[in-house]
Amino acid sequence: MSHPLTDPAVSAVAAMLGGLDACHPAEARILEIGCCSGHNLIPLAMRWPDSRFTGIDLTERSIAQARELATAARLENIEFLAADLIGFEPEDGGFDYIIAHGFFSWVPDEVKLALLDFCARHLAPSGVATISFNLECGWRERFPVIEKTRAIQQAGAEDLMAALAILRSVTEEGSPELRIIDDMLAKGPDILAFDDFAPINDPWSFDRFVRASADRGLRWLGESDPGLNLPQDLDPVVLEKLRRESPNPLAFQLAVDVAAGRTFRSGALCRADAKVADRVSLERVFELSARTGPEPANATDRKIHRAIAFNDPLCLSLAGLEQMMPGSDWRDISRRIYDGIHRGWILPRIEPVWFDPEVPEFFKLNPFRLECARRRLPLVDIWHRPCSFPTDHYSVLAAMDGSKNRVDLAAFSRTLCPELAYEPWLRHLAGRGMFA
Repeated sequence: MSHPLTDPAVSAVAAMLGGLDACHPAEARILEIGCCSGHNLIPLAMRWPDSRFTGIDLTERSIAQARELATAARLENIEFLAADLIGFEPEDGGFDYIIAHGFFSWVPDEVKLALLDFCARHLAPSGVATISFNLECGWRERFPVIEKTRAIQQAGAEDLMAALAILRSVTEEGSPELRIIDDMLAKGPDILAFDDFAPINDPWSFDRFVRASADRGLRWLGESDPGLNLPQDLDPVVLEKLRRESPNPLAFQLAVDVAAGRTFRSGALCRADAKVADRVSLERVFELSARTGPEPANATDRKIHRAIAFNDPLCLSLAGLEQMMPGSDWRDISRRIYDGIHRGWILPRIEPVWFDPEVPEFFKLNPFRLECARRRLPLVDIWHRPCSFPTDHYSVLAAMDGSKNRVDLAAFSRTLCPELAYEPWLRHLAGRGMFA
């Protein structure tokens, strides 16, 4: 799948808000470690043809599939290598962005430390590493459920999902474990095998990760999505109490993780010797979009939110926002934008998302999306979010090669999947930039 938390268009802003003058990913050298079939890296390579991309993975089968998909996408700025991180020594200088998503907590400690060492050695002077990991405080309550499920399997349950269903049926109503069981059931067997029930499942505390990174020559800048620095569902009163009682920022973050029951972080890091500013401003022009969810309570914040949302699904620049709010105190607006980014109701990007959200007359997916439709893989939208479909829908998507107009495709759709709400479905696809 694609992973929005690793999108350099967002993590670049996260790094800038942490004080680092990160380079624009449109002219960068970008590496993904553990790239699997390339589903995360290929859409980025299509977006930025002047950047160079490298993906490595242990599994030769995955690398072969990644190469096939890259060829189908007609890309020449990307390479995939079957390589072990331990012993991998790339040439030609440092990387501007290193992505390591979804494996830190499932590998032995020597590999964890090798990853941190690698990033410290191979990041460019202002490079950004995005590393995700599970948090001990949130996973502590999940381990008893994992142990019980494994015991049920050993006692004769056919498979993992059956064991979870049995456990749910015997768990008392009101037990906090029901929420965890339901979450596991929703993940499904494919994800659970590599997540909760992986052979190694080793979540760390936030301070342990920060200390290990510092020992290896890295500096934590913040979450790769700046709106996740503070959990959005945490009560503001509790948040302020934790802030008052914490002796330093690290202690505050640890207290927040425990209070929120946080299970996961995705951090942006730089080299320890990188130049990091003490003060942060919005001088670099960011592109803004409004996140879904309730509007902010403050009246001025609501005006800002509505101005940005008015442009949805496209981005709005700071200059565009200023034009939509004439006569406003721009210092106050800038402060509120900064606050809105960290409170999660504004999503910032280093570049705009521009596309026609209207449904076209003829439908033509780009080569990568078309190949994914043919292989029944998730399609990646213009925001780098994955979108899976029912099996029959993929046949309709695979027909979007530019040869069928709206009427022809409607007839084709009725033949294959008569239950599909065709027009709303097309509007949904167009609104996610699938035809861009």
